Amino acid sequence: MRSMSPMTSDLKAPAYLSPSSIGTYQQCPLKFKYSRIDRLPEPPTEATLMGNFVHDVLEMMYGLPPENRTLDIARELSRQAWTQEWQEKVSQLISDPAQQRTFRWNSWWCIESLWNLEDPQLVEPKGIEFELNGLLSGVAMKGFIDRWSHTESDRILISDYKTGKTPKPHYAGDKFFQLLVYACLMKELNLGDVEAVELLYLKDGKRLRQEVTQNDLDGTVEVVVKTKASIDADCERGQFAPTPTRLCDWCSFKSICPAWKK
Repeated sequence: MRSMSPMTSDLKAPAYLSPSSIGTYQQCPLKFKYSRIDRLPEPPTEATLMGNFVHDVLEMMYGLPPENRTLDIARELSRQAWTQEWQEKVSQLISDPAQQRTFRWNSWWCIESLWNLEDPQLVEPKGIEFELNGLLSGVAMKGFIDRWSHTESDRILISDYKTGKTPKPHYAGDKFFQLLVYACLMKELNLGDVEAVELLYLKDGKRLRQEVTQNDLDGTVEVVVKTKASIDADCERGQFAPTPTRLCDWCSFKSICPAWKK
């Protein structure tokens, strides 16, 4: 009698991972499947729109010569970006003109607060919205660095803008994972050794900085490899488990999640 071969799943893991997709999987494997494998759309939120708008303005400003990185020019860049692109995008989510003005004010508050953290005219970026593609222990990774520059020791400083609230100290460590992945990729791609990574919380005017050690890099690669193995195993058996938490209230897929079906 011919033996039956075990059934295999048709699910295929994404061609590459990113720090954000790893974070999604760690938060909830089923959410990862919906967004990264099934490619179900996720409507933008006010928070994501604000983050993208502020990043857009800062990318344009840091692309200018140092002497042009002033508050007045940043304000003009903000107006241009709003008129040419962002007003239409925001209006699809926020129809009330008063709420749109509040959105613009909060966005500008983040941009203006940058001057409380640094003098943009003294920053010498070597890369802005810098794309990275590479392998970490065989795992294909992709990401974009907001900004990187050289330190006084001619090593690398990776900077990332945040428009949300500054995390409490016991949660801050997890926020550096994305930047540590970038540090690993830069080393793997022979772009240089990263001395430190920093998170610039624009809304609060706070900077969180972490010096990078070899243990940090080794631990980050270990997380990447273990996460990839777990994703592949879930694909093979065709099951991604939901992880219900309070964050589910902000998930785009709550209405179709089996954990919330009555």
